[in-house]
Amino acid sequence: MRYAIRAFALLAAAVAAGLALATAEERPPLKTGDIVFQTTRTHASDAIMLASGTAYTHVGIVEVGKDGQARVIEAVGPVQAVALEAWISKGEGGRITVKRVKDLDEQQAKRAAKGARKYLGRPYDHYFYETRDQIYCSELVYAAFKEGAGIAVGREEKVRDLNIDTAAAQKLIRQRWTSHPLCKAKGARSFDACYGLILDQTLVTPASIARDPQLEMIYTSYGATAE
Repeated sequence: MRYAIRAFALLAAAVAAGLALATAEERPPLKTGDIVFQTTRTHASDAIMLASGTAYTHVGIVEVGKDGQARVIEAVGPVQAVALEAWISKGEGGRITVKRVKDLDEQQAKRAAKGARKYLGRPYDHYFYETRDQIYCSELVYAAFKEGAGIAVGREEKVRDLNIDTAAAQKLIRQRWTSHPLCKAKGARSFDACYGLILDQTLVTPASIARDPQLEMIYTSYGATAE
């Protein structure tokens, strides 16, 4: 329950503040390896928000090209690189938070971006499963830093440790359990059998990345409620 209350409080405060679209003039220059967060509205976003207690439902990694233009590598199905401004415009209210790994050097940042690029074209993982044949947004960022730069950003948590007793989360699980790869692999033929497997599944949430003490805040248009 505390996650649900916190998530709604964060989102309501940001909306009530009437925060405007983050403009290029307001933001400091972004660097390769920066991590960007936003609020998106999808079938799964409410469940993610309530489960992890944050307004952040989507995350990506920044790469600044030789042309000086910042792009965001994101997992949305498929994994793609999009112009920063286009990425921002997809978020609710145009809000964005930018964080940076403390003391990240240029080579580490490039390796992290390269680690993300390795997954370009990979389909989106609607089941938040730990295999990499399909991949979701926070898993992409986690894998990019861990595999590319040898840095663990965020942390793996079990589904059972999140707030999944909400109507949004339960609806999402019930809609997808029959095609869940873990349940299919284990031969779980009933919802209860599959649900037990899902509870022990590990995942990385946008919230766990945002709350990582290794990260420092570079910019936010979420106001005082920003994590």
